[in-house]
Amino acid sequence: MEEKKSSHYLTGKEIRAIVKSNNKIIRVLEKKKHRKAQESEFVSEMKDARNILEVENLHSYFFTDQGVVKAVNGVSFEIPQGSTVGVVGESGCGKSVTSMSIMQLLQGPYGQIYDGAIRFKSYDFKRDAQGKPIPIYEKDADGNVIMEPVTDKKGNPKLDRDGNPMTEPKQKRDSYGTRQFEMEEKTFDIAQMPIKEMHRLRGRQIAMIFQEPMTSLNPVFTIGNQLDEVTLLHFPGSTREDAKKRSIEMLNLVGIAMPERVYKSYPHELSGGMRQRVMISMALAGDPRLIIADEPTTALDVTIQAQILDLLRELKERINGSILLITHDLGIIAEMADYVVVMYAGRIIEKGTASEIFHHPMHPYTIGLQKSKPTMDSETDSLFNIPGNVPNPIDMPNYCYFRERCSGCIKKCFGDYPEMVQVSPTHWVACHLYEKEETE
Repeated sequence: MEEKKSSHYLTGKEIRAIVKSNNKIIRVLEKKKHRKAQESEFVSEMKDARNILEVENLHSYFFTDQGVVKAVNGVSFEIPQGSTVGVVGESGCGKSVTSMSIMQLLQGPYGQIYDGAIRFKSYDFKRDAQGKPIPIYEKDADGNVIMEPVTDKKGNPKLDRDGNPMTEPKQKRDSYGTRQFEMEEKTFDIAQMPIKEMHRLRGRQIAMIFQEPMTSLNPVFTIGNQLDEVTLLHFPGSTREDAKKRSIEMLNLVGIAMPERVYKSYPHELSGGMRQRVMISMALAGDPRLIIADEPTTALDVTIQAQILDLLRELKERINGSILLITHDLGIIAEMADYVVVMYAGRIIEKGTASEIFHHPMHPYTIGLQKSKPTMDSETDSLFNIPGNVPNPIDMPNYCYFRERCSGCIKKCFGDYPEMVQVSPTHWVACHLYEKEETE
């Protein structure tokens, strides 16, 4: 009698069929990502002018030999201007993949933004007929452009063919000494943007603070070299002197003592907290409108964590920017976030204001996360643990992903995946338990 084959294993023929299907999709997505496109193809409009970022029905997949991993599967949320949005969930729920999708940093060709929109409101350079940024010049009381002498690298005045000193219009500079250009507000759909165009946003308009600074900083370059690169790349006409001045100002801004010394140091010469401050200064160097902080305090001790969080809060107010804070620490979310997004298995299962999520959690998973948080007044010796495991991301079921682990499971949970139910103007939950309330 023949043994029944295990459904957990794929035959060589099945794997080849999966690879063939994946390659066909990857070629289309890679061609789209590397195409030459007119700006009109990726310019969009915000649905709500108060938002700085709108993620709508985002699908980010990884095409593996075993099948398609739907790491982010239909995620939608907004970040209002000047606010902090916290994304929380257990490891593997899709938090970091969402942030990488916003930055277009998914590792291709196997990692791809498959579908959806990522609308971002940016300040882009105004450009002349030749496509060059338009400088802003200083003017005198009569409205005439001020001229200044042209000097060489040693500071000596340059002379023309007739021996007369050369002059040029004096360009305006900001408080850090960086040259200023005319700017205009534009909304870009990052999901439709060719990867070559992302330099307009990545590192300048959108900056990212990674969770482990030692692996994010290059060990063979000094801190100064790596900070200067931001200014030289994103601010046209900047010189090495301009870049150095701005870099030292950034190190000062994040509270680093003796910034000139740190500027000349290598990453291994700094402590973990200092390296994280350097990462924050690097993120701020481009004057970003949005900072994505991907678990910025995970590798730090508790006292340094508090300093970094205070610094992020202070800097957000100073630059009037927004923060997307990704963490699994509910304490950090409670302290920092204005709005909270709870993710599970690549989907958003609940979102609302921080007060709603912490004081009135509705989804059984969110309630479970709250219970698993250690407290001083706990009557038991052990922490609460949500039973069961996250389903296999390659072959996700059509029903609610949390069904097998849920203590409040009802008959309706054996049907289709629940839709998002609005329970207040700012509070949404994806759970069959609340669908009756919506109809009433």
